[in-house]
Amino acid sequence: MIDFLTDNSGTVGLLFFFSVFCMIALRSFRPSVKEEIESHKNIPLMED
Repeated sequence: MIDFLTDNSGTVGLLFFFSVFCMIALRSFRPSVKEEIESHKNIPLMED
């Protein structure tokens, strides 16, 4: 078991982080989230 983990840890890590990246990208580019993202673009320009 430990040999499998040491031999394939790079591939497993790459697949894990790539799948998380894809999930975040797909979730943030949905049309229903567009209004929420558009409201965040003006945050640095807002006065306190």
